[in-house]
This record gives sequence, structure tokens and C-alpha cells, in this order.
Amino acid sequence: MNLKGNKIKNKITSVATSLSSILIPIFQYVPCTAIWFGIMSVPLITYLAFFFQNPGILGSDLAFLFNSYEIYIIILGFMLFITSLIYQLTHRKQLIRTGPYRYLRHPQYISLIIMTFGMTLMVFKTSPIVNFDLSIDVYIFMFLIWTGEVLAYIILAKIEEYALKAKYGDEFLDYANNVFFMFPFLKLNRNKIEKK
Repeated sequence: MNLKGNKIKNKITSVATSLSSILIPIFQYVPCTAIWFGIMSVPLITYLAFFFQNPGILGSDLAFLFNSYEIYIIILGFMLFITSLIYQLTHRKQLIRTGPYRYLRHPQYISLIIMTFGMTLMVFKTSPIVNFDLSIDVYIFMFLIWTGEVLAYIILAKIEEYALKAKYGDEFLDYANNVFFMFPFLKLNRNKIEKK
């Protein structure tokens, strides 16, 4: 009974973690450029509705995007995300210890953080359509939104690690103690994960 209960709990945790990793970026609005000038200030649906009414806006958007270094940060994050995703999908039946996972335990999350960092930097070149009546600067507010997203990914990664620890036991603990959590080459007093 206990073993069956643990399997069900692990399956629920796995599904919830997978759904969370998809939903976190959806809660954040996409970068909007051209006449909208405001990342996270206009939902994607509104932008798409406007785009289909005025397809010529694409040229203006592309000129804005490719005249900034932020797009290269976004592309780097996207390429890392695709590489990690493909690698994960082709090696799903085991604890992945090779490819991008030999350097980081969560390369997909760091790639999403890199992409949204580029998007957030892009917002500093724009001005929002709607003036927010906030007691803090709009750009600081948007940076705080990005920081919240980063924290959400870190929490999500930690939840995943509990599920992986339950599923793979000592094999995962060994891997976790030898591979960086999310930020490569950043040794911030890495605590060893204990065997219990």
C-alpha cells in the first residue's frame, strides 16, 4: 500500500512539475515591440490581433529586435532550451547525466531564465503603452517580475529534485553532488545533498 501510494504521489508530483514549467512563462506576457513598446504590458493575444490587422508591423518589429544585443541573449537561451529539450525527450527513460545535463542539472530552466533576462533587458529600451500608477519605477517593477519568475524556476527545480531523489535514490544523489544546480562555474557554498 505504501509503495503504491508513493508511486501515485511521485506521478502527481511529476505531472504538476511538468505543468508548472509550462505555465510559468505563460503567466508572463511576451515581448511586445513596434508601436506597443512594452514587454509584459500587452498580452500576446492583443498583439496578435493587432498584427493580423496590420501585417506590415512585422518589418518594424524585426528592425527593432535585430538592432539590439538583447535578441542575441534571447536566441542563446532559446537554442539552449531546444537543445536541452531534445536531449531530454530522447533520453527520457533514465537519469540523464550526459549532454547539457553533464554541466547543469536544470539546463532547461536556466535557458528560460536567460531568454526572459534578454526580454527584460529589451524592456529597458522601450516605454510602456499604459502608464502604471506605481510607487516604484515601471522598469524596476518589470525587473521584479523577472526576479519572481527566476525564483519560481528555482523552486520548481528543487521540487523536481525531490521527485528525482525519490525515483533514482543514490544514483541521483551522486549526480547532484557532482553537477552544478543551475548556474555553471558559480560555486556558492554548494551544499551536498544528503543521503537519507
